[in-house]
Formats: sequence, structure tokens, C-alpha cells
Amino acid sequence: MLSWARWAAAGVATLMLTACASAPTAAQGPAYGRAVDPGVEFAPWTPQDYRYRVGPGDELAVRFLLEPDLNAQVLVGPDGRGVFPLVSGQPVAGQTAEELNQSLTRAYASVLRNPQVETLVASYGAAQIYVGGEVREPGVKTIKGQLTAAQAVMAAGGFQDTARTGKVVVLRQRPGDPRLLMRTVDVRAALGGQDGGDFAILPGDLIFVPRSAIAEVNLFVKQYISGVLPFSFSYTINNGARY
Repeated sequence: MLSWARWAAAGVATLMLTACASAPTAAQGPAYGRAVDPGVEFAPWTPQDYRYRVGPGDELAVRFLLEPDLNAQVLVGPDGRGVFPLVSGQPVAGQTAEELNQSLTRAYASVLRNPQVETLVASYGAAQIYVGGEVREPGVKTIKGQLTAAQAVMAAGGFQDTARTGKVVVLRQRPGDPRLLMRTVDVRAALGGQDGGDFAILPGDLIFVPRSAIAEVNLFVKQYISGVLPFSFSYTINNGARY
């Protein structure tokens, strides 16, 4: 997964979403937000969007089922590449473990007969997320590995008294897609041991805790993101919805 800083540098500077006063689109499920402008819809989530993507600083355990002598620990460099036995530098950042297995199998097909490669993340490098809104310590947070939306809020000092704890927004960028993914999480229910739709936060995610309603994400974008990242966009979600 692209880190928060690398997200901004990876072409997101061209992202411009403009809100208008049209009716909301159909919801993607109870935990999903809705874009007001039919021309500015959030991208639909897929199973791939919930999987961890390799990033710089991660250490990979590479195992060869038929050639165990080639087994190695590979560190992903700042350029997103790893140095692997026999095939040297290979771009790996932004890939899931499954995608990495496929790409390395293709790379090794030129030097090995019937290569079977299995790759796991042995240790996670430091990455960044952004937590804003009604939390006690908003800002960029450095994380290692995966955590939930509830844990991300706790990493930002917990909720302010004015927080809308049942509708925490998670924004995610899919590699190669200029559209944003958006989900809401009932962190209050999750912290109470109930199913609040919580899920793993990944490096590069933006977490926003609104004051009163999810429509405040528009204000969040203006107050926080526009002053931090080198791009600007505005959008409104769940306009007129009551919570």
C-alpha cells in the first residue's frame, strides 16, 4: 500500500471532485457512504481493497517450494524494489502477497524450471495514516502493520466529547485509480464488543471523525487535507441524511 506521503506524490495531485446539488446515488450497503453528485461517485470496494499491500521498509520472507536453497529475507527499499536471488531488483511495492507471488513466479520463469514462489510479509516497515476531525490529537500518525479504525482513533488520543462515534469515515486510495474509496465504521459499537463494521486500516488511509453527520467530510477536506496535501478537491456525501 502506498504510504500517506507517497500517495500525494503518486499522481493524486490531479484529483479534483466537484460537488453539486443533485440527488444522492444508491448506497453501496449500510457501511458505505453515498456521493451527492452522480458524476463524482466513490469507487466500489472489492476484496482486493481490504488486503495489505507491500510498502518500502517491509521485510519479505521469500520461500521456494522446489529450490529451498534460494529462500531469502528481502527488504523493500525506498524505491519500492527488492533485491531477490538470481533476478536482482524487482518492483514489489503496492502489490498484495498474492500479486507478488505471481509477479515473482513470472520473473523466475526465465531462470528456473517451473518456479513456485511463496512470499509473506515477515515484518512491517513504518507507514503513515492521517486521523482528523473530533479526536484529541489529530494529524499524521506513523504505524507499523495493520490496525483497525477504532485503534486508529485511539492512536489519535481518542474521541472528543463532541465526536460522532457511530459514523467514523475511512477514505482510501486504490493504486492506479483516481477515485476514492469510502466507508463508515461504527467505532462506538466496535469498542463495545459489537459488530460495528470495523476493518483493517492500511498505510495511506485517511480517517475522519465528524462532529454531527457524515456530510462534514466536505468541511474536513477543506480544513485538513487542503492544507496538508499538494492537491485540492471538494465533495459532499450523504447530503441531507439524518443520523
